[in-house]
Amino acid sequence: MATAVLLAPAPAGATDSDLKYAYAFKVEGSNGYSVLAAALNERADGRGEIVLFVTRKRESAIYAAPALLTATSLKANLGSLGKVSLEVTPSGREKQLRPPRGCGGGRTISYEAVRFNGSFEFHGEGGYTEAASATPTEFTRFFHAPICSLGGGGEVAGGRQPGVRLRLRSLGGGPRFELQANKNRPDKRSRFEVDVREERGAISILRHAEVWLGPTAFQYDPLLETATLQPPAPFSGRASFYRRLAPENRWSGNLAVDLPGRLGLPLTGPGVQATLVPACLNVGKRSAC
Repeated sequence: MATAVLLAPAPAGATDSDLKYAYAFKVEGSNGYSVLAAALNERADGRGEIVLFVTRKRESAIYAAPALLTATSLKANLGSLGKVSLEVTPSGREKQLRPPRGCGGGRTISYEAVRFNGSFEFHGEGGYTEAASATPTEFTRFFHAPICSLGGGGEVAGGRQPGVRLRLRSLGGGPRFELQANKNRPDKRSRFEVDVREERGAISILRHAEVWLGPTAFQYDPLLETATLQPPAPFSGRASFYRRLAPENRWSGNLAVDLPGRLGLPLTGPGVQATLVPACLNVGKRSAC
């Protein structure tokens, strides 16, 4: 399942001719979360976007909101989620970024770091994390780090694959979600990945979780006529797939998931489409076809 990226790093070696202004910083949050903020604009009036990547292990919430960038400041109103009001000054220090071997052509990239002073606040929904700083740690390297292919991964679906993939998509109103569960053999572990997309006024939100669970979390029959999901936390409840029923009745139960800022999101009900197909997923050393 592809995870939407609301803001991607610029190519290595980006300069002021590519972006009018581009700022990035990091702040540690409570409950084990960290916040990476990246803001940029390509308009002469300074209007752009700030994206907050709030992450902890295999879960994250990404918030994209309008922002105003100038040569000396970064401002954004996040409503109940917080605010950004920072002065930006050059540090006078040059930093160097050396890409990993075999990535980015091996060229060292130089850039000038900046300093941030003012106020940054982030309040996660329901208090899942709190983050605040008057002097966030600059992370300008976000815009210069090369994107390296990890290789060796991917899914093969259909045919005579030894495993199975169950995919859910919400087609109705409310939060839009996708869930994908993979299992390469009946006695192997299961991989669950879920994305939820929401809009809160001018703010776009993407919540994500990816977990490996035991063999009993995802069970299916050899002919792929039926399947059952009963995964532990961050999930709760269970749901079943019955291929011989009408499409609108094939998926039923009370399965739900807890994500950062969104607890108990139902993964069943009207408007949820479920598909079950033969598949095999390669994900590094954790899984092999």
